[in-house]
Amino acid sequence: MPNETPNNEQNTSENKKALAWLTLGHGLSDSYSSFINPILPFIVANIGASLALATCAMSASQLFSSMMQPVFGFIADKWQKRFFIFWGIILASVAFSLSGLVNNIWQLAACLIIGGLGVGFYHPQATGFVVRYSGNNLAKNMSIFIAAGTIGYSLGPIISSAITQLFGVTRLPIASSWGLIFAFCLFLFVPKIQAKNFVKNKNSFNQTLVDIFSNKTIRILIMVSALKSLVTSSFSILMPFYWKELGYNAFQIGIAVFVFLTVGAFGTYISSKYEKIIGYKNVFYTSLIVPFILTLVFVSIIKTAPVLSFVLFILTGFITMLSVSINMVMAQKTMPEYKSMISGFIGGFSWGIVGVFLPLIGYIAQNIGIIKTLLIISFIPFALSYFVKYLPDKN
Repeated sequence: MPNETPNNEQNTSENKKALAWLTLGHGLSDSYSSFINPILPFIVANIGASLALATCAMSASQLFSSMMQPVFGFIADKWQKRFFIFWGIILASVAFSLSGLVNNIWQLAACLIIGGLGVGFYHPQATGFVVRYSGNNLAKNMSIFIAAGTIGYSLGPIISSAITQLFGVTRLPIASSWGLIFAFCLFLFVPKIQAKNFVKNKNSFNQTLVDIFSNKTIRILIMVSALKSLVTSSFSILMPFYWKELGYNAFQIGIAVFVFLTVGAFGTYISSKYEKIIGYKNVFYTSLIVPFILTLVFVSIIKTAPVLSFVLFILTGFITMLSVSINMVMAQKTMPEYKSMISGFIGGFSWGIVGVFLPLIGYIAQNIGIIKTLLIISFIPFALSYFVKYLPDKN
């Protein structure tokens, strides 16, 4: 394989500057992608929609955001432009912020879909750029990059719930302002890719798909990523509805989701150190098996011991996210010739798979209850952890 990052590009100040802006952009982009979660019950109440319809709208957003990421990644692997990172931030910031002004479920779905496309634009190309600019520090830089995204994802609920609590849901559009400013900063400060240092994917889209899905390791890594997304997404979307039923307000719910995701970001950040101690397969086993055990306990005491239950809830987020950066780095090193497209599958397509099932999850939660639904969801990774044994031994 050709060297993806020439020696004269490694450890330069320009590379560090690019990594810093891309990492901050990841945090900002993901803050908008989680923007709606804690305030969705209040938007739904304003427009008179049901939980099932609301999860359908969220499903559409995740589908357009996530399922299209491999396509965007394929284009980014062939295209020598920075187009996707600018327009990703712009679309996400404007569309998600306008969701506070919707009058019906169709307008809400449109805002969520356009915002989801913006998030889908940003991720594959930005992740591919991180690989390009990292040189020999890929594991460290990827951990920081992914942790920043998770922190941003955790801050989104705080921002949206604070605006809703203080000013009302119709004032959400003010949140688009800093996204537009940051998109302009990306245009100014992220350096252009030099054509002579750009290694293109020369295969067709279909051939690239065949190459990727013919690789057993990549298939298992996509499965692990999807299971992580299933737990994280379902818990952060369904629990706000349950807490609202118990009488908590928008800001309290936003704080709860924030802590859940922030602790998860810390898990992402320390995962490379944890891997050195117990091995990468054991990190995967931990992140797939332990959340089910924690869920069994925290749902059983959620009314009798709410504080302890909340501690176990956020610990579930921490354990679930332990495998995220290891998963991405391993996938990138397995097929480095498809760095942006691989990012689209690991970081995007896996969320899209979950998005397909969100309407079903919402329907089940509405009929058998949120707590029973979460128990079923946390059991699925527990059962499928068996397939981790088929990953190769790490060199």
